[in-house]
Amino acid sequence: MMDVAFKKSGLRYGFFLVCMAATLMACSTESKAVPTPTPDRSPEVRADMEKYNQCLSQTNADCMASLFATNGGVYNTGLLQASGPDAIRSYLDQKFSTEHVDSLTATIDSININGEVAVVRGTDEEKTTDSTGQSNDATLHYVAEWVAQSNGQWLLNRISTLPAPPSTQTGAP
Repeated sequence: MMDVAFKKSGLRYGFFLVCMAATLMACSTESKAVPTPTPDRSPEVRADMEKYNQCLSQTNADCMASLFATNGGVYNTGLLQASGPDAIRSYLDQKFSTEHVDSLTATIDSININGEVAVVRGTDEEKTTDSTGQSNDATLHYVAEWVAQSNGQWLLNRISTLPAPPSTQTGAP
């Protein structure tokens, strides 16, 4: 009787070892799965950012506001200035009534896309004139967060600008 029980447990143990060996061999071989390439959507985001900058250079509040998502926001030095396309349009209309953009040189430094969110970092060099005729040169760093919509369109979720730190020039003593 003991001889039969030993043979049965030995067979089970052997079967277990064969299964473990097969599993380990499957884990150690290279995976044959080929990842599906993700299409590069950065040209779409770049085009939308360039459109935003064009609207800004033309001081076109309607054009700029049309690029924002329903809850999109404009931040200046970290403070929320306006939220939602209507409030953004109003904010920009007021801003453009007292400040005219004479020239704008906008650069896109990077575009990072993670799923349905794209973050664009860049620099704006602006020459403006206020309502009194005073001209101003400013360099601003911006971060724009774009969100892909279900129809494939990208809309701004938020844009934030900060003045660039003053450049330090090393001169002779």
